[in-house]
This record gives sequence, structure tokens and C-alpha cells, in this order.
Amino acid sequence: MQEIFVAMAIMGCGDAGAACETLKIMEPDFETVAECNAAAPGILMRLTDLDYPEIHVDCDARPKLAARMKLDSLG
Repeated sequence: MQEIFVAMAIMGCGDAGAACETLKIMEPDFETVAECNAAAPGILMRLTDLDYPEIHVDCDARPKLAARMKLDSLG
């Protein structure tokens, strides 16, 4: 089984979710996408300083990120 990290990206979007841009990548400390999605509402509640009509969370499993972080921790 391949090790993965799930990264949470905070996205700022225009009206109706158009023209989104990545504002922040949270630390990849989730083991599953479901765990990341479950944490999203609480994290969004704390992000009150972002000036966009809509703020979204994108949870994404990243096997390559996991491999890179594992190498970084060894060296």
C-alpha cells in the first residue's frame, strides 16, 4: 500500500465559485480525504481575515508529497 498525506488547500473564489486561487496549503496532517473534509468547517470558521466572496477547502491525497516529506525527515 502506498503511503499518502492528505493536503488541505484553502481556495479564494469569486462569486459563484468562479476564478478560484489557492490562498494557503495547510499542513498535510490528515490520513484520509474524509478526515480532511470533516475538519474543513472548523478551519473555515477560523479564517475570517480572507477577503473573497467565497472560500472553499479542497482536500487532496498526495502520494508524491508523502514520499518527499519522508525523504526530508531522513536527511
